[in-house]
Amino acid sequence: MSALAWIVVGGLLMSAIALSGSVTLLLSDATLQRVLRPLVAFAAGSLIGGALFHMIPAALIGASPVGVMGWVAIGFAIFFAL
Repeated sequence: MSALAWIVVGGLLMSAIALSGSVTLLLSDATLQRVLRPLVAFAAGSLIGGALFHMIPAALIGASPVGVMGWVAIGFAIFFAL
């Protein structure tokens, strides 16, 4: 497959994944209320995890690894407590 075909297929797949949340519009109110909290928790955890794991390499460039990993552990403990 050519590079353009891979780009188009990848773009279509990413769009389909992004639009998968619109399925919640088709759910009944009772079902939506039942699954809303887990979906919000999953979304928040995904965003926090993605941001954290993308920032660890940048933090390791200018500081000691022991200090960075200590702050990461403290952050995990605080989020777990929340």
